[in-house]
Amino acid sequence: MSLLEPSADSVRPSPEHAVRRVLELALEQATSADLEAAFAWMTEGRLADELLADWRGLGEEMKAELTRCQNAIRTLKDVTAPQDTMRYGRCAAEMILESDLKGLVSLADKAVQWCEQARHDVITDLGRLIRERRTQFPSAKAAPLGELLEELRQARARYACSLETYREELQQLSAEEQQRQEYLRSSDSISLHRIRNLSDRQFELLIASLLERDGYEVQRAHGGAGDRGADVIATGGNGERIVVQCKLRRTPSAKIGSPEVQMFNGTARPDHRATHPLMVTNTRFTQDAEAAAARYGITLVDSTALRTWATFGKPLELG
Repeated sequence: MSLLEPSADSVRPSPEHAVRRVLELALEQATSADLEAAFAWMTEGRLADELLADWRGLGEEMKAELTRCQNAIRTLKDVTAPQDTMRYGRCAAEMILESDLKGLVSLADKAVQWCEQARHDVITDLGRLIRERRTQFPSAKAAPLGELLEELRQARARYACSLETYREELQQLSAEEQQRQEYLRSSDSISLHRIRNLSDRQFELLIASLLERDGYEVQRAHGGAGDRGADVIATGGNGERIVVQCKLRRTPSAKIGSPEVQMFNGTARPDHRATHPLMVTNTRFTQDAEAAAARYGITLVDSTALRTWATFGKPLELG
């Protein structure tokens, strides 16, 4: 007798009662394989639903962080906005995070599409298996769910790692900024304006004192007649021999050109055995001078680098 065929003595049931009765009869006739198939179908379908929700949630969280990051970059690049000494470092950190987030957001968008397709395939395929009373678990269509689950784990780990790296970079920048501010308040800090008003001898002595502050032993603190381009000479514990030529300019627009670099290159290593030839100015170098210095392996310290070194107290990074 069909499940839907009423008995002779039955009273016309309500629609809800009729459906309930059909289900009860079906359960009475179901085999263990039928129940196992139904449970697997339900479980795999629920897994697909949860994966879809998790990928959507992760994608929305990362998109919100990406929007914040892009807004921060626009603000940091806005030349009309108030600036601080952390601006370039913060902008670089935000741009690195932005690049990571773009890749992760793109992955999340694709994963949502894959989850939707996998969910549809699981439901369709297991429904067929149940109707045909066949047992195959997990179903062939459920295989992508395992891949999506592993992709989700990896994406979460990458996202957490990117955020952690970004936060560590900000903490480092904040610590450096605190050190700069403390140095600014100290008597050791000297501004570019004050440097411009120094004499040539005072400028050379300043550079010697900065090298000494950085841990080098000063052998010559200032230049003089017959110095052959070496105004300051200092040595380090690892065999460094730093030979410095100082170029003080009264006019901020005055630049140091390539002829000065070439002349210094002619004596820094041959005459003074420099391991680190260094040219320092309170203004700028021309592009030709920078190109020549790159060819000769000479480190150039312009007004920006000098400000970091002398005004903010950050040790000089030798090339």
